Amino acid sequence: MFQGKEVMILESVSKEPKGRENVAGRVKGLFNRRSKAQALALSFGLALSLGSNGVRADINTVPLVAPLYHGGDLLQKQLFKGLELSVTTGRDLAIFSVAGMSLDAYILTLPLDAPTKARVIARLSDPFYSIPLGHFLYLFYDRYSRAENRDQFRDYLLSQYSEEQIAPWQHSLFSLEEQVKDNTEPTAEANDRREGMTLNRQLVAMLVTVYDRLFNNDDWALGKKLPEHYRYLGNTPEDLALIADIQPLIITEIGKYVGSLPEGDMRSALELIIEDGKAENAAKVNNKAQAITVTLIDFVRLNVLKAYRQYALPAQRAKAFSAWMQASLKEDPKGLSDFLASWSQRPRAVQITVDGLSQGLMQALVAPNSGPYLKEVLARDAALSQLTPASAMGRPQHTPKQDFLRQLVKNGVTDQYYLPFFKSLYRRSENGIATGGISSTPTISVRNLPIIKTGAALSGKGGTGIPNFHFVDRTRDRAYYFFGNDALQLENLVESRGMRTMFDRLNYLKTLNCNAQYDWNAQTSFDALVNLGLGEVIRDFGEQRCLNELSLRAEAEKGLQHSVAAVREQLEAYDRMGAWRLFSRMSLRAKLNEQLNELALLSEQAMPDYLLIYNPWPDHFAHFKGPFSDEIIAPTGELNRLDYWLGRLDKVYRDAGIYPQTLWGMAGDHGLAPVYHTLNPELVLQDALKQRGVELKISKISSDEGEGPKITNNINPPSLHGVDLVIASTAGGNYMLDFFNSDRGWQVQPLYQELTRFKVKGGKALDMVSLLADELQESLDYLVVRQSDCTLDSCSVRLVGYRNGQRRDEMINRESGVIRYQALDGKGAPELLALAQSNPYLAPLSDVQLSAKQQLLELCLGSAKGCSAEQWRSLAAMSPRPDAVVQLAHLYDEDRAGTINLFPKEGFGYNTLVPGRHAGEHYLEKDAFIGFWGEPSKPGQRLGPLDNGSLAPTLYQYLTGEQVEVGDNGWGYPSVLSSLNLR
Repeated sequence: MFQGKEVMILESVSKEPKGRENVAGRVKGLFNRRSKAQALALSFGLALSLGSNGVRADINTVPLVAPLYHGGDLLQKQLFKGLELSVTTGRDLAIFSVAGMSLDAYILTLPLDAPTKARVIARLSDPFYSIPLGHFLYLFYDRYSRAENRDQFRDYLLSQYSEEQIAPWQHSLFSLEEQVKDNTEPTAEANDRREGMTLNRQLVAMLVTVYDRLFNNDDWALGKKLPEHYRYLGNTPEDLALIADIQPLIITEIGKYVGSLPEGDMRSALELIIEDGKAENAAKVNNKAQAITVTLIDFVRLNVLKAYRQYALPAQRAKAFSAWMQASLKEDPKGLSDFLASWSQRPRAVQITVDGLSQGLMQALVAPNSGPYLKEVLARDAALSQLTPASAMGRPQHTPKQDFLRQLVKNGVTDQYYLPFFKSLYRRSENGIATGGISSTPTISVRNLPIIKTGAALSGKGGTGIPNFHFVDRTRDRAYYFFGNDALQLENLVESRGMRTMFDRLNYLKTLNCNAQYDWNAQTSFDALVNLGLGEVIRDFGEQRCLNELSLRAEAEKGLQHSVAAVREQLEAYDRMGAWRLFSRMSLRAKLNEQLNELALLSEQAMPDYLLIYNPWPDHFAHFKGPFSDEIIAPTGELNRLDYWLGRLDKVYRDAGIYPQTLWGMAGDHGLAPVYHTLNPELVLQDALKQRGVELKISKISSDEGEGPKITNNINPPSLHGVDLVIASTAGGNYMLDFFNSDRGWQVQPLYQELTRFKVKGGKALDMVSLLADELQESLDYLVVRQSDCTLDSCSVRLVGYRNGQRRDEMINRESGVIRYQALDGKGAPELLALAQSNPYLAPLSDVQLSAKQQLLELCLGSAKGCSAEQWRSLAAMSPRPDAVVQLAHLYDEDRAGTINLFPKEGFGYNTLVPGRHAGEHYLEKDAFIGFWGEPSKPGQRLGPLDNGSLAPTLYQYLTGEQVEVGDNGWGYPSVLSSLNLR
């Protein structure tokens, strides 16, 4: 009765979690009944055609690897090739709900002005208008309301420890004191928060108003086919007209909000935006009112498209899968049964990215007495905190509380509730954890996170093109700084370079993103910016919602496995049935077609093939509280909080029954080091220039670490022509300077020789390299500048720094796969990178290691021949600066990596107010975690030093069976799957 018809399948969005919890039971019942199957209600409400679409089955082409099914060819080339996502997928849909009520009823509750409210209600009858709006609101209301908004980690601790046990480890982020209860009548907003709505109704109303303005005609309607990529606003006449139409609305809403704020920086910043919104300021360069408007329009349009894509894709996939299985049933029922058997055991992968996760620190915390790490941290803390610099410097605004660190060093820890997941991980899977994770230089999150998530290189075709948290694009005359509204430009920038995400590569598989950026092609996604914006105030905000989603999917997975078994039994019966039993075969095939359709629908709600999770909090709080503070390493700290959620995630996969075929991988993007003394190099430079009677026009494009974000107008940014120097800093470590004095043109990066004769007014020539090195020598580890132009094939960089009061100039030259590192001052072997020294945080080298190191020192530093990157990496791994030579040899692969990069000494921070830093060249910030585990992984020996960029390609190869070749298909890092010795 369903053949050739469109069936309306409706379910209230507000009831979806309950429906999904019961889905396994409903499907089990379905396969045990002889009557006609009822349409299975699925999320969002779908309108699906249940007839055959002519898809031809070819079971014989399904590749088998061991007994496991790798679905690359089948899914890519047969089932899901050419799927077109369109609004017509669900255009018959007339009813769905937001916040437990129908869409029109929900719109009536919003504080919209009367004309807008009436217009929106009237337009809801148009599916091209109402369906994207409904799913956009679902994305920002219902999807983020499936949690209690309680601090579940806190509840867990209080269930395991007595208050007496936990009391010593209270700190600024954890207290035993309950919040004072307010017995007053709850407001609408209080109800919203209790129900999980963390975006207040005023903001939702503004989003709806902006949506209505954007979609009020056919100019930007989604049409019958969704675009493959989002087009960001530009300065075309059409875009400028749209911006001018929306801007008054935004300024009016900001004006309403400003009145509720106390005097302070936030209110002043918003008042400046309102001032820029006046008509007389319309042509102002870097107009902040226009900047905010552009950002909000891009945010709304991008997320409308993203939300609808995530709604439409499962329906299209289920339809294609169902049609393929039904065609296979007709042609080869035995082959279909074999396929389902292997498909149910297919590989799965979980990729976890943790900001600021260090391997050395985690190994020291799970086994405090296994090495000198923690003792060395405490010893250096005592020495550096008591140091009195000769020049004027400041100190961080916060002094870390490190009671737990002292406890660990003095007595160790035997607490079974402290890091139980990591302890088990190191005990069971230590061989899969690299002895040292290599974070690319500078160790900046915005630089390294896309590398970890995608496996792309920084430079070249398919690279990220993001060298730092900030950069100057000389071709466009545009400075970028990604702490602020420029963060929304990141996906546009990496896409323009051809970077491919795991979601792009695996778009034929079922994927889920939890709180990570670069998620355009994810099938289901929890937004990274929403998590960052709300997760600090509502602890575990993103983690709760991700785990809730996975828990529902785990239940669906159990039902799916039962369904597969039931279908296979029916297929065997069908295959045994003689051809002469024509009507019996026809009846059973009709029943099987129903079951296959239900199975296809259920498969979209079950566990993902690939999961990406991003956790920003260890890094975020380590900056403000200190990397070894109680807020980070105590039982009540962020690392034990991370451990708790990893344990919860592990349990979901075990409960779902797919743990045996899941490969897990986790990487950090860097570690962190403490800051005891602070200064702003630009102030030191300005004073030195003033003493010489010189004044430069300097533009600072970044905030100091600990300060607020910056707003940049992407349509009309400030020009850098006429600026002598652009400076920017990140994370308290790296400090980047862009000069524009090259004889070869404004767009060309100056070389060392050009910087030694920097021309200023009056015809003077200054040696800017010497000026910086001399004035900053007390705090400067070294600076790095191009000696020659740099390409992917060759480069020479000069390092300048002081050791024992003497200036050292050293050169790293890279050409034809050979790297040379040598001193330029004739004073013996180079020493700025401390290759001859041992790493005091690690156990002393064995006699064998000492012998190997001496041989490498003689080979790489004792001759002019140089060494390969692998040899330099082996040598640097036995020093305090992992991979320093190779990383600095590639520092300027990307032209936008600045003219001069400054790296501060241990204990010093540039342009920072906080006690934690990274982006420098110290071991603590260079060392990142990277490891693999799970039942498929059985490495025979421990992984050595490893780029954290190898995380994604290893998991990709496991999922697809495809070989990964560096330099091909956008891959910048190798897979290490062969080293995992898969069972």
